[in-house]
This record gives sequence, structure tokens and C-alpha cells, in this order.
Amino acid sequence: MKVDWDHLQFFLVLARAKTLTNTARIIGVEHSTVSRRIQALELALGTPLFRREATGYELTQEGLALVPRVEQMEQAFLQIEKPNLPLQGHVRIGTPEGFGTAFLAQLLAELSKQYPLLTIDLIPVPKMIKLSHREADIVISIDRPKSGPYIITRLTDYCLKIYGSKTYLECTQPIKKLEDLKNHKFVNYIDDLIYSPELYCLERLPLQLNANFRSSSILAQQIAVSAGAGLAILPKFLADNKPELEQVLAEEVRFIHTFWMLTLVDLQHEPRIKLVWDFLRAQADKYQNLLMD
Repeated sequence: MKVDWDHLQFFLVLARAKTLTNTARIIGVEHSTVSRRIQALELALGTPLFRREATGYELTQEGLALVPRVEQMEQAFLQIEKPNLPLQGHVRIGTPEGFGTAFLAQLLAELSKQYPLLTIDLIPVPKMIKLSHREADIVISIDRPKSGPYIITRLTDYCLKIYGSKTYLECTQPIKKLEDLKNHKFVNYIDDLIYSPELYCLERLPLQLNANFRSSSILAQQIAVSAGAGLAILPKFLADNKPELEQVLAEEVRFIHTFWMLTLVDLQHEPRIKLVWDFLRAQADKYQNLLMD
């Protein structure tokens, strides 16, 4: 059976938007029209492309395999239809919460100004984004994948140190050596909600320290520390620009972690992906003073 290009466009939007309602709103049709188009495409291809989940429409393995092929068709069509237009398309970036919000959001806003026809989705969340499920086109992760059809690069190392608010430090016992930390409150992750062993920093100190305030969100931890809830091990890029915070035992306690950047092999030569990939590499190099000592 012949495959209709219009059906493929509906497929691509639904793969990105996840729900019939969002897809219908983006395209400007009724959600029933979206459903009919997808059903017609699945019938033409002889395979299901989506499965219904609590989070919306998730791609099947066949759907995942189809996405990069349709995206290539989309880019080729745009180049034929409007060859002189600037770079356009859609790029979704999944990142750890703190890095995406405190470091990348402002930089990507500048990129968006340079390429107004390029749609950038930034997903900064306290969990692992699954590139294999097409949750993003580019993923920045604190864990390096052991295997998969990925292009992987070390984006940057980053530094973490102990911070406390000036108000808290003025009202508590002085901290001159590692042992003094036993006299202080700490802010940390929730044990059973931690999504990577790399996040266990407080536990690596040679002391028995307990957290009085815990959160799965590094941004919530930073806000709690700024409000005087105690001390916390925070990334330098998140805490150094907060005037209310001070480093504690800056020479004695220091952790170095790595951000890895990856994309699917099928996407590496897409102009929109390459543009954002190269931009992220350049920004990480440019702001090493903020990421590292």
C-alpha cells in the first residue's frame, strides 16, 4: 500500500508531542484526524508505530526505527521547498536538572535567537533521559553508556564543593577542618530516589554525616542551603554565582565529575543536530572557569 507523506508528518509530530491533543494543536486539526492518520499509516506499513502509555503515545521499536528516516525526508523536503531559508527543524536536549537549568538554558536562549526557525526543547530533569526511546535527540549524562548505537563524547568535567549560606555559617560553629563537619546539618539526595551512583558525594567523605533536609532535586537542595537549612555538596556552576553562598573547606573537599554527551548514530550528520552538538561543545570549553576551579 502507498505511504502518504502527510501521514508521515502526523507521525513525526506525534512522536515529538506524545499526545493526540498536543499534536492536533500543533498541526491545527481535530485530535480524531490525528488518530485516523496514524491508523492509516500503521495499516500501510503493516506494523504498530505507537503504544498507549500513562505518559502518552510511546514509540514501538518499529516507530523508533522510522523516526530518523522521516526526519531526513523532512529536512530534504524543506530544502527543496525553501532552499534559501536558514537552518530549521527541531532538536530536543535532555540534561541533568541543575546543568540544564543553571548553565544551559541561558546559552540555548542565545542560540535560539541566532536561529529563529530552529525549535529547541530543553528537558532538565532529575533522572536519566533515554536516548534509545527517542526521549531526546541529544542527551547529556553523568553516566557514560556502556553500549548502544551512540556517538559519545566527553563534554566537560565539572567540580563540586561544600557550600553553606553566609547566614548559616555566621550562626554555627566554625569549620576549620574536616572533623568540624560533624557539628553541622546537611542537605542531600533522598537515598531511594537517587538515579546515579555518581551523585553519592556526601557518602564518600570519611565521616558519618546525616542529612536533615533531603530532596531528589539539586535545585531544591541549593535553595534550601541558601535559606539556611545546612551545608551541601553542590556543583560549582550552580553555587558560585549565588552571593549568599560560601565555599567551605575549599582546599580540602573537592569532587570531579564528568558530563557525557551522546546522540544516535543515525542523527550525527543531521545539520540541526550537528549545529547544537558543536554549540554545546564550544560553550563547555568557553566556560571552563565556571565549571572547574
